[in-house]
Amino acid sequence: MKIKLYYVHDPMCSWCWGYKPTLDKLKQQLPGVIQFEYVVGGLAPDSTLPMPPEMQQKIEGIWHQIERQLGTRFNYDFWTKCTPVRSTYQACRALIAAGFQDSYEAMLDAIQQAYYLRAMPPHEEATHRQLAKELGLNVSQFEHDVNGAFLEGVFQDQLSFASSLGVNSYPSLVLQINDAYFPIEVDYLSSESTLKQIRERILQTMPAQS
Repeated sequence: MKIKLYYVHDPMCSWCWGYKPTLDKLKQQLPGVIQFEYVVGGLAPDSTLPMPPEMQQKIEGIWHQIERQLGTRFNYDFWTKCTPVRSTYQACRALIAAGFQDSYEAMLDAIQQAYYLRAMPPHEEATHRQLAKELGLNVSQFEHDVNGAFLEGVFQDQLSFASSLGVNSYPSLVLQINDAYFPIEVDYLSSESTLKQIRERILQTMPAQS
């Protein structure tokens, strides 16, 4: 039986940042027979346009909501120090490029901290280059990969796959059992309820013993 848990996310999704502590627990608690795989959903396409003031206020309000509900830390200096741009695709590409050097999770953590704690512009290639350097990656290889045709193909395949899973919000969890896919409800505060859903779904799908 093939069992895989897909985590569909975006490095610039604030709810994904809020979910991180619970996701970390979930990954540690997953049974060994369940593969875990990240999929970037691509929250906002390439753009250089500054975010309209009303959108800035809306997203800053979401940060406050997440902080109240989950206790997540945010550095609100971002909204005065940076020019926010609603564009996440390049950050997604940076993740994939880091993944080519076995550093996907390290880059994900670095981009999230850069955005939410360090007040750095998370959409800018200069930020991604700095983070790659801080992580000890081969920076010239990273720069070559991040804007290359091969990586773009991988990225577009992930976007298509996320869309085929029916995912339209982040973070999302989808459980694959053989050739069937099942959405798993995200519980931001508890990994236990998610594990319970996964166990129940696997039991329901297993063939009855004769």
